Amino acid sequence: MNLPLSSLGILVCLAIAGCGGDDPASPDFTGPRVTITYDSAPLADVQIRLHATQSGSSLAYAVSAADGIARFPQLPVPEPTEYFVSLESIGDGGWILDQKFTTTSTSGIRLKPLVDNASQQIALPRGAVRPLYRVTR
Repeated sequence: MNLPLSSLGILVCLAIAGCGGDDPASPDFTGPRVTITYDSAPLADVQIRLHATQSGSSLAYAVSAADGIARFPQLPVPEPTEYFVSLESIGDGGWILDQKFTTTSTSGIRLKPLVDNASQQIALPRGAVRPLYRVTR
């Protein structure tokens, strides 16, 4: 394949710089995000599901990274006036979420539409996270 030198240079620049918009795995992602914390610390490996109603199916979901940020690359259009939130711990970090946060009807967590409020926070209350294993001596 014979590419002119200028075309090859463009391809190399694109490969190095990257192209194609916001990558939710990138720390530079500027799209909608929700930060989840517990005891003022970021909480990783939490799947955050967004629902239009308390009993409705999930419209979008994302998983929080080590920094506690769940990045949402795709949202429904139009967005509902508010989201009902359900959470699930999906990591093997030795902890689990209290079951009341796993369904929208018991979590009590609501979020505003993410397009207008692109950075929101969920601060879980004390007791929402508990260890999976008990330390015995």
